[in-house]
Amino acid sequence: MRSRGVALMANSVLNAGELDTAVAALIDASRAAGHRGGYLECAQHASEMFGQEFDTSHCSVTDQAEAQLARTEDGYDNLSLPVMDLVTEALKHDDWCHRLKTILDPPQTVELSDEELAGDDEGDDDGGNTDQPE
Repeated sequence: MRSRGVALMANSVLNAGELDTAVAALIDASRAAGHRGGYLECAQHASEMFGQEFDTSHCSVTDQAEAQLARTEDGYDNLSLPVMDLVTEALKHDDWCHRLKTILDPPQTVELSDEELAGDDEGDDDGGNTDQPE
């Protein structure tokens, strides 16, 4: 556990679905706010250059983009990952190392294909034909 523990913990955090969802929402919100900001800045420069006001009301991103970004950032900053709750709880016990192993390094499971499952019903599966003598 000592040689792999940090890597396992990091992988458990980085592979958490909740983190993926929060990061995706943050990317979308920041992209929308950046698009709106860039659009408005460009319109301002064009207004100054041409000496006339441009209508920016048709911008595809609403005025709420900055507020949505702030809400999304707050959600990300206060994100709670279930795996971290499990780790924190495991560290409170005397057998914390064993508990961490079961959380962070679960046993490997193997899924059998349909062909492998069907093969289990046909006897000893030694490859030979038991009905015919040699």
